[in-house]
Amino acid sequence: MRFFEKDESLQKQIFKALLLSLLAILSVFWWLSQSTIHTITEDYLLTRLSHDTDTIERNLHLEDGQWVLAMEGIASIYKTVHSGHYFVIKTPNQTILSPSLSGYPLYSLPQNPVDIEALEGRRNVHFKTYETRGPVEDSVLVRYTELRKNNLPIKIYVAEDHTPIQTLLFKFDVLFALFTLLTLISLYFLNKGLIKRAFRQLNPLEDQLREFKLGHKVSIEPKAFPQEVRVLIESLNLALDQSLLQFEKSRQLNANLSHSLKTPLNLIFQLLDAPELQQNPDLQKNLKQQSENMLALIERELKKDRIASLQTIEPLALDELLADLLMTFKQLYHEKNIQFTVDIMPGAQLSMEREDGFELLGNLIDNACKWCESSVSIRYENQQLIIEDDGPGVSTAQLELLQERGYRTDETKPGHGIGLSIVQALVVAYQAEIHFEDSTMGGLKVVVQLAD
Repeated sequence: MRFFEKDESLQKQIFKALLLSLLAILSVFWWLSQSTIHTITEDYLLTRLSHDTDTIERNLHLEDGQWVLAMEGIASIYKTVHSGHYFVIKTPNQTILSPSLSGYPLYSLPQNPVDIEALEGRRNVHFKTYETRGPVEDSVLVRYTELRKNNLPIKIYVAEDHTPIQTLLFKFDVLFALFTLLTLISLYFLNKGLIKRAFRQLNPLEDQLREFKLGHKVSIEPKAFPQEVRVLIESLNLALDQSLLQFEKSRQLNANLSHSLKTPLNLIFQLLDAPELQQNPDLQKNLKQQSENMLALIERELKKDRIASLQTIEPLALDELLADLLMTFKQLYHEKNIQFTVDIMPGAQLSMEREDGFELLGNLIDNACKWCESSVSIRYENQQLIIEDDGPGVSTAQLELLQERGYRTDETKPGHGIGLSIVQALVVAYQAEIHFEDSTMGGLKVVVQLAD
């Protein structure tokens, strides 16, 4: 199993690498420290025992064929019983014990000494070190030296109780291990916090991308982010600009197509009522059916692209929009001589994208013009758009169906509901509400409550 998985987050991979690195570094550091401390301590003890061996050798004299040790030249610690410092001098004919041994036979050499035989530096002088039991101690460190003095062989055993030093070393090992573990944990969480803090600098970028909608102008400032990701952000800005440009071109082309096709189709609807076609009702019906199918298909396809996402909305001047629409509908329904009653505040603005505003008002006013007798009322106040006509209205059953959320009428059939699918889609897209009521003028009343 691999340590790093491809589907893991970058943050998790960095944490793993960090932990592995810290473990490796601190393990090597701990091993070097322990080895150094133990080696230095052992060398210090052996050096001290070597010095004591030299002192004993200097104070050892041959008098009348007997070896005599001048005790006044020996450290007093060797004179105190069970002091932890001992020596034994062994010659072929004599054995001299330190007073501190109190007769204990320390000089016995074990079968397997700890250290191999080594040359000290002086000719014909060899020593070994080993551990053995002391008079009262569980373990003492012994330096065993073989030398020749006055051309006679001499063996000197110098021992020291190293239990206190071993205890201190053990405490040091435990404390150092705890310190190393604490350091490892601290470094891990410290670096983990630093890494998380570094990644948090990308949170604004994540938020901007989450809120991004096609057609929404987004500009991400590279200098606001770490240097390592600035090139990526610059590339992202370029891609966003290209997508916005392409989106705007597509919307503009669709809008142009919509206006180009809908006007001729509306004129076709008027021509369908010409006397020439009334003489051939089957042809008239077929042409009308196919024309309405074309109109429904155009509206449906253009609606999908336009409502797919909403860009940042700039307030739309309602009076200018209505002026263009009413001029068009007066031409389309000139035979009715419709009287439009408009009640809007001067400078009123509609919080919708321009093309969507054309679609919403155009479909509602077109429906009212189609079914009115002679009058259409348009009011706008407090984000509420109200359109009424003086036509025959709808039945109670149809009114209940229109009130149902998501209700769609068949756009290929005449009657109230032509274009209402587009109106419903726009209402949902802009989080608005639409209601249908009986109008006091006699026809249908449509109320659109836009979101604030």
